[in-house]
Amino acid sequence: MSDPDGGLVASIMPDVMRCLDSQGFFEELDNLFCPTDASRERQRCGGNYEVSKSILTSQGFSEADIEDVCAVLAAQGGCCDCEVLYNVAETSRLKTEYWRAQAEGRESDRLHRNSQ
Repeated sequence: MSDPDGGLVASIMPDVMRCLDSQGFFEELDNLFCPTDASRERQRCGGNYEVSKSILTSQGFSEADIEDVCAVLAAQGGCCDCEVLYNVAETSRLKTEYWRAQAEGRESDRLHRNSQ
């Protein structure tokens, strides 16, 4: 979606967010990055929307819809999969875990695959 002035993104944002909420998108993403089952391996962020796009595709969103969703997520500070959970989702276990570690003076796990 090419939207240099942000007008279209702003106009579709509430509806896109309602669709994502109703589809359970944020919960699915959180389940992959911060599983409740400690035996499951955590997904690592590639600094892109690879995981989000996979979820959206499995939920039946078209390529054009996914492009719109990514524009809406980016406009809210979610410029990659993990930032969607940190900056866009109202609540997420990943965000809670991060801030708990900060409050306790610990470093949280780095989620980007290219992080050292």
